[in-house]
Amino acid sequence: MAALEPMYRDLANGQTLLSPRVDNIAPTAHPGGYYGFKHMGGTWPARKIQALRINSDVVTHPLVAGKPRRVKQPLAPGRDGKGRWVGLVLLFSTETGALLAMFPDGVMQRLRVGSASGLALKHLAREDVSTLALIGTGWQAGAQLMAARAVRRFRKVRVFSPRAESRAAFAAQHENIELVDTLEACVEGADVILAATSSLVRVIEPQWLRPGMHIGCIKLQEIDGEVLGRCDRVLVHNRQQAKQISNVLAGTPNVRTESSEGWWKDPKHSYPDLGDLLAGKTPGRCEESEITCFANNVGTGLQFAAAGAAVLEKARRMKIGTELPDDWFSEDVHP
Repeated sequence: MAALEPMYRDLANGQTLLSPRVDNIAPTAHPGGYYGFKHMGGTWPARKIQALRINSDVVTHPLVAGKPRRVKQPLAPGRDGKGRWVGLVLLFSTETGALLAMFPDGVMQRLRVGSASGLALKHLAREDVSTLALIGTGWQAGAQLMAARAVRRFRKVRVFSPRAESRAAFAAQHENIELVDTLEACVEGADVILAATSSLVRVIEPQWLRPGMHIGCIKLQEIDGEVLGRCDRVLVHNRQQAKQISNVLAGTPNVRTESSEGWWKDPKHSYPDLGDLLAGKTPGRCEESEITCFANNVGTGLQFAAAGAAVLEKARRMKIGTELPDDWFSEDVHP
């Protein structure tokens, strides 16, 4: 959160550049799946860093507890014989153009999503919140829990996901949480509801909202216009880009019309973003009774510039990582 906050202020003040998230989608031989190549970037002059984040994935949409999910399949070969995912962050110097670092995106992308939610919660949730309801027990849910606990002292944390085995695995990784087997039991009496799922349909219901509550989500589809209509104050993550740009090759099978229509296309759902909040251009919570919402609509490459710069600085200080010859990644001719 400390690494990201100054970047968001620079973003709001026009001192950064965003390269929007673009997904290229094409057929694949994997049954029921399609190929997705995702890329996003960001330029942060304050740290002299340009970041590029790329993912090469086979994506499927299985039903979990009767609801569609977006699931990336680990099909890339690994030395242990187990399948792996492919995601990379590349950092470049804006002073020399040189490639400075390459590293996997998995841990960083988890922490940057959690950090964005945590920064929003810090300014939007009441100071006296005591009960957190967390919907989801996957990789992203853990970071949401860590970030929430970093900015507020929750006395009670209830956690729900459809599969009992996933809840048990989550409990083994996180202390002082209560597992429940229904959504209703999870959200009852909660001051904060956070959704961290791969769901393609709404998971936060409008009837759960009550005065003084804060809610947050990490996917557009986890909430809808009806939920937003019940909120007094709403922030999105990035108002410059409502959602990712999807380039779908004609005839690609198995692609759902995911995110093609929704609240983000309705002009009445136009909201300030996290950068506006952190730069003081829009207020946080103003009244104890307000229902507030942070919708993490789409990720940005600038998050990887900010977090990546911090990681690179720490790696150099600790003298860890693998040095590769610079001339592997430069050339003596130019286009």
